[in-house]
Amino acid sequence: MAATGDRTRRVPLSRGEWSLMNVCWRLGKATAREVHEASEEGARRDYRTTKTMLDRMADKGWLRVSRVGPVRVYAPAVSRARAIGPAIREFLGQVLGGSLEPLFAHLVDEDLSEEELAALRRLVERKERGRRGGPGRRGRKDR
Repeated sequence: MAATGDRTRRVPLSRGEWSLMNVCWRLGKATAREVHEASEEGARRDYRTTKTMLDRMADKGWLRVSRVGPVRVYAPAVSRARAIGPAIREFLGQVLGGSLEPLFAHLVDEDLSEEELAALRRLVERKERGRRGGPGRRGRKDR
């Protein structure tokens, strides 16, 4: 991990690690066996591989490890909300050349539910209020 100001930059997660991280966020605290059994890939991935991946994710700073007797218990060291921002910025830079427009165009072509459309409208409205000096997200500057 590399410190950058008051933030810690973690080594990015692989696709398989993201899958396990989502399981860890859902379970909160869990043993490797519990994560393995709750994972969609659990039936296709060997338990030892899951355990190795969890240990590597802990080494990268994504998980905390505690012991209950001889058993290691894993818990997220990073909230989902804190993990998503850097991952999206990385995706925008690497895949979309830093532009949000292709992402928005893709969303327009998706079959969004009414709830998803309403959430998207609320986000746009919040951003517009923030630009006009109204109540937006506290403590964040427009990017």
